[in-house]
Amino acid sequence: MKNQGWQTKSFAEVLQKTETVNPLQSPEREFDYIDVSSVSNETFEIRETQRLKGKDAPSRARRLVRQNDVLFATVRPTLRRIAVVPAELDQQVCSTGFFVLRPKPTLNYKYLFYWLFTDGFSGTMEALQKGASYPAVNDGEVKAQLISFPPPAEQTRIVRTLEEAFDGIAKANAEKKIAALEELKKSLLHQAFSGQL
Repeated sequence: MKNQGWQTKSFAEVLQKTETVNPLQSPEREFDYIDVSSVSNETFEIRETQRLKGKDAPSRARRLVRQNDVLFATVRPTLRRIAVVPAELDQQVCSTGFFVLRPKPTLNYKYLFYWLFTDGFSGTMEALQKGASYPAVNDGEVKAQLISFPPPAEQTRIVRTLEEAFDGIAKANAEKKIAALEELKKSLLHQAFSGQL
């Protein structure tokens, strides 16, 4: 049973609007470009970006990102290319292959980040994806998803607990106890988001 004060809302209700840009309008200005392949689906971090001039921008380089935005790749969503934008990539540009999640103040960005790894969210994305060679979901489908969350202080506590647990899992991962660790991750996420942690 969920604790008091938990709410369930659609992503559309808890996310802020994000901006689109056209780097071609500033042909000489340089920017860091985050492509879908820039995000590691093992460490869930932005690993490599391309430094480009506006005139060299690919047509998909259209989404402005800010620090602590959460990026979710809508192309092949089951690969879980999910990452938080670090300070050094604030005001840079990502591919339209990402849905950019910028939570309102009531929702902790790290809580949102971890929510994207739940079986419920992943399973829904898998069921919704369309296309044979490049299966994808659209932005509207992502916005329609529901998220349950407690008051901010409890979100912070849950995030801290998950971070500590996942750090331990990452260390043990190096020892290749992967199957058991995946089950532990799922169990922890389930407990965290059902108010049992």
